[in-house]
Amino acid sequence: MAVDVVVINYKTNDLLQNFIASYEEHKFDGCSLTVVDVEKSTFDEPSGVVMAGSRSLDYSYFSTRDNVGYGTACNMGARYGINDVILLANADTLLSDGFEECYNALMLHEDWGVLGPRQVDERNHITAGGIFGHDRAPKQRGWNEFDRNQYNDVREDALSVSGSLYFIKRSVWQELTLCEEFEKVQPNTMGAFLQTPHYFEETFCSYHARAHGFKVVYYGPVKMVHLWHRASNHGSWADRQFGISQQMHREACAVHAIVCE
Repeated sequence: MAVDVVVINYKTNDLLQNFIASYEEHKFDGCSLTVVDVEKSTFDEPSGVVMAGSRSLDYSYFSTRDNVGYGTACNMGARYGINDVILLANADTLLSDGFEECYNALMLHEDWGVLGPRQVDERNHITAGGIFGHDRAPKQRGWNEFDRNQYNDVREDALSVSGSLYFIKRSVWQELTLCEEFEKVQPNTMGAFLQTPHYFEETFCSYHARAHGFKVVYYGPVKMVHLWHRASNHGSWADRQFGISQQMHREACAVHAIVCE
């Protein structure tokens, strides 16, 4: 089968157009695209979302009036589609030639549940080189280093991978969503991402997947672009939600006896 791509946009339609163009360039047979537009003043389709050369591109579109958060938006979008793999993506990312390779690698290994590619910004500085260490002391590898292919390895021991480009098997997503213990933390959830104000959405999903016996894999052979922090300024409301979101993550992990940061 293929990949159901869910891209979340927060007031960056120019970047969304670029993402859609990269999707159109690198999609393969069977892939689908869902756009979730957060905090829209109207429910009308935004002008310019589909580029002039992409008028025939088939995709689904949803919007929310409120800022529901990245986790909730991803959960909303992931409900649609029937493909083997879901890709949850920020609008400030770009897919690459390795898009199908990520799908194939994930599906080749029965015990792989989550996969994240190497990511760089517009200066070729690393924005995702894998997150390793201990649950209580995770560390982002290579952050802001110039990329010289020093992190082009495949690591099955990742604690988590970046939520900006997050591949997960749909069967794993459904198992985590329906987990009875998770239901105690997030009743009537729409999906497997923790619905925090901002941050730790995918971190918990990765920790949860490992608790269910699946590997979280950093896949360095494929490099994609994540411009990083383009939807909000440093020190903005989003950044100030870190502590609240971290506490929600801790409480959710505790249900599975995971002692985390």
